Amino acid sequence: MGDEMISEKAKLVGNRIKMMRLAKGLRQKHVADMLKISQSNLSNIESGRCGVTIEHLFTLQEIFACSMNDFFVDIEKSAYESSKRGYTVEDLLNIVAKIKG
Repeated sequence: MGDEMISEKAKLVGNRIKMMRLAKGLRQKHVADMLKISQSNLSNIESGRCGVTIEHLFTLQEIFACSMNDFFVDIEKSAYESSKRGYTVEDLLNIVAKIKG
């Protein structure tokens, strides 16, 4: 598995974390404090510039009241399979976040 593929997956997971945070109406600083990391570190995770640890995923699972699968759903699927379904999880979370303002 190449670094480019790992980086792309880190971006997908990071973006999902960001969308879930926004859907819950939580500020980046608040979530970072709960994870015991800096806000800039959380920003790097959400943008895919660095990966998230499994320990942080367990904490995020509690914060967002979600399953671990929610962080990884659709990552292995092709673009065709995702487009066949209509909206992706990111699309739906983005819509919810925009509705909440």
